[in-house]
Amino acid sequence: MKSQLLTITLVQMNVALGDPGKNLKRCRQLLDSSKANPDIILLPELWSSGYDYENFSKLAATTPTMLKHLADIAKTKRSYIGGSLVEADNNRFYNTFFLIDPNGQQIAAYRKIHLFSLMNEEKHFSPGLEPCLINIGNLPVGLMTCYDIRFPELSRNLALRGAKLLLICAQWPKPRTAHWRTLLKARAIENQLYVAACNRIGKGVENHFPGNSAIYDPWGTQTLRTPARQGAFSATIALGKIEQTRTTIACFNDRRPETYSGGLSNYCRK
Repeated sequence: MKSQLLTITLVQMNVALGDPGKNLKRCRQLLDSSKANPDIILLPELWSSGYDYENFSKLAATTPTMLKHLADIAKTKRSYIGGSLVEADNNRFYNTFFLIDPNGQQIAAYRKIHLFSLMNEEKHFSPGLEPCLINIGNLPVGLMTCYDIRFPELSRNLALRGAKLLLICAQWPKPRTAHWRTLLKARAIENQLYVAACNRIGKGVENHFPGNSAIYDPWGTQTLRTPARQGAFSATIALGKIEQTRTTIACFNDRRPETYSGGLSNYCRK
């Protein structure tokens, strides 16, 4: 990884329901078609299976094998690679964003905190209990999954802990595409950091997924917007822009957290 430059590849792919082998093959083919040499490869949410609730036990059993394949890709590409998979633990299932380093070692496992009730996710998954912040080289990176972006508390928590890049894997449906774009941009602007988000594309059983994977810089400018097709799409970001933004508009210095948790005064109510 270059000190001030970071190349990120978003693998925007359709996901075959309940077919890890087919999805792994598709992932590899898309990566092989790319000429980029990324520092980070980001996959969609539940990239190996989709939301195949009825077969979670069987799918969770394939997760160790999928992680070995990701480790192989990471070592071959000399890249970090991550996306979410079904994880089983103590008779519970989690939507877990795993991140593998270029040596093939798992360095993070973020369990999705906010479960999407509109898709009955909370009936099949247990929620994660804590945010995940890890270092990629010297860069603090926060992990988030799909619905998490609707909750600014999580991204702000990560930013206050030092995050300068948010990696987001998703299966965000087409009817709320405008929300997707707006929320990603907002998370970048309000926290003055980079946001890289990889969304699924294609038609599922009940939903159509538009892709629209993207990278936003700390000013909210779109560094990468993917075309409406499958592919491995890359962009190089300049990390110096983070401090430049935070120096120009010193939002973090101007925060007044001592006022945020108090009650409403009589003056406020007048």
